[in-house]
Amino acid sequence: MVSIKPQSFSRPKYRPDVDGMRALAILSVLFFHAFPESLPGGFVGVDIFFVISGYLISSIIFRGLTLGTFSFFDFYARRVRRIFPAVTVVLLGSFVLGYFFLNPNDLKDLVEESPYAAFFLENWRLYVTTGGYWETATELKPFMHFWSLGVEEQYYIFYPLICFLLWKVSAKRFLLSLLVMQTISLVLCLYDTYNDPVRAFYSLHSRFWELLIGGVLAYVELQWPQYKEKFGLVSKDSLISALGVALILLSIIFFEEGKDFPGWRAIFPTLGSVLIIAAGSEAWLNKYLFSNRIAVFIGLISYPLYLWHWPFISIFRNNLAGDTPQGWLAVIFIACSFVMAYLTYALIERPMRSRKATWQMVVCLVVVLALVSLGFKTALRKSDALNQTYLYSGLDETVQEALKKPNRSERSDRQCTVLFGKGYSVCRTIGEAPRILIFGDSHAQLMWNYIGRDQTAPSLYLVASGGAVIFDQTAILDANGRERTDEKEQVARVWDVIRSHREIDTVILRGFWLSHYQSALRSVKYPQLTGDELYRQLWKDTFKELHALDKKVILVLDNIAVPFNPLIKFSAVERVSMLDKTKSDYRVAFDEMPKEEFHVRSFLRTEAGNWDNVQIVDSWDALCDQKGCYLLKDKIPYYRDDDHLSYYGNGKVWELIKKSIH
Repeated sequence: MVSIKPQSFSRPKYRPDVDGMRALAILSVLFFHAFPESLPGGFVGVDIFFVISGYLISSIIFRGLTLGTFSFFDFYARRVRRIFPAVTVVLLGSFVLGYFFLNPNDLKDLVEESPYAAFFLENWRLYVTTGGYWETATELKPFMHFWSLGVEEQYYIFYPLICFLLWKVSAKRFLLSLLVMQTISLVLCLYDTYNDPVRAFYSLHSRFWELLIGGVLAYVELQWPQYKEKFGLVSKDSLISALGVALILLSIIFFEEGKDFPGWRAIFPTLGSVLIIAAGSEAWLNKYLFSNRIAVFIGLISYPLYLWHWPFISIFRNNLAGDTPQGWLAVIFIACSFVMAYLTYALIERPMRSRKATWQMVVCLVVVLALVSLGFKTALRKSDALNQTYLYSGLDETVQEALKKPNRSERSDRQCTVLFGKGYSVCRTIGEAPRILIFGDSHAQLMWNYIGRDQTAPSLYLVASGGAVIFDQTAILDANGRERTDEKEQVARVWDVIRSHREIDTVILRGFWLSHYQSALRSVKYPQLTGDELYRQLWKDTFKELHALDKKVILVLDNIAVPFNPLIKFSAVERVSMLDKTKSDYRVAFDEMPKEEFHVRSFLRTEAGNWDNVQIVDSWDALCDQKGCYLLKDKIPYYRDDDHLSYYGNGKVWELIKKSIH
């Protein structure tokens, strides 16, 4: 090993070209988000950030370990000082933007999501609650982009401790240990990409190698500063840098979202990034492209720019009913992101860096961030006054009614939970000794908004689990083929009650039948069946058992689903809207509806007709006329989102159901 003077182990020498690389990374991500078709592989900018972070952080850690001066407190305190202030400001700014431009439900979701973003758990949050990075529902989350910060911060938490222990065990085998960890992580990444792609995308273990490849370079440069001379690479710096840029450009131009990423494809941008760094600041592209003033400036503000750009795009995309801002509107949002990023850098980030990182500062920054995120979320949950003021004030009462869900305290009562158990989206009772059970998924759940206020409602139970199917011993499979067991167990308990309580003589089935048909289902009774065949068999068994139990069945044929949110598109659900919302009526013609809608309805009508205890109530009789189905009529919103009815829509359907009960 080459001996090195102690001063060369001080903090890493500043390299403007590395800041220029940050500019390439953030611009790739920004243009991918703002103009997806312009840079289809721009998402690899995050991978460039990973390599840069791994390189710089490793340089600091390895120098400290070599000199024996590494301090865990100093390391973590500097990370808090660098990261927390900007996050706090962006969360507050997003709350303000959301107040004006989001509808109350999306605004509440924004606040609910904030603690996961603030404390860098967004990657696991998205893995557990979404179908992946590329889903539209994920793209509409203003804090979605915090997933990558979650990966980095989790790396910062564990990596210094791992390095410290490996160094103490054997400094001589330190590089070998790094390479072993890198190989294991890459193998896990390749495995997960093809077996659990959502986990592969969001997880530290499958991204660790990307950060560690920068760490390996940092260690080699530190311990063998003359390695280029030994391998005859000194005169080839410009070629190495050009090769790195080519690998990144190939990734940005030719990669497409959702195509087996990270996997082996992530090798291209990560290897390209490490080659550019290894080439050194004197390589031609590094010196004249990445080190120019504009690139360095963008690189310096890249962290706050990354934080700000997505809330602007996502919040306004929500305001536009899911459409991506186009043309000058997108340019304005990008400009606003740059302005806010510069102000955050100049007024918060740079002044904070000049302050000594003390434990008092660390505690203060952590407490402030916790109050802004977790504190505000808790206050919003517990205070009805704050809930009403922040979420609904200034909105038309018609819109407020259309949007509201039952409060947590209204979603269950003791009589219902004693009988059916806990955990349902809604478990409510009306009257004494009910003989009627309304059973279903979220489409049944939201009927409680109306039924709970209906003074003429008969005694009944309403039990519903959002996202569940009504079939016993049957589960919906998620995107990774895993059973959603919670809903399966809840449905099983409902069936136990139906079988054991003869006094419940009427069962009303209300659900999103088209979604059930389109979902991947797994039945304990029919493990060999799938798709249409399984769906038909499950309905036959359901009607057969309810007939054997001598139950009257009211099957509610569902309302249509549409590929947009009618409430956001046609009603003034935000305090400020960029859409024209002057329509008083909006109707979807029958020939615009998907063929599967008619297929499911036809099958249900036919199968129900085979059983003398089954009666059909068609929601279309309440919501449609001869030409189509209304989403909005006389400015009254019948829908609260793309498939769920509002208070008003559910009211019209419930009045039909009541007639069938009597």
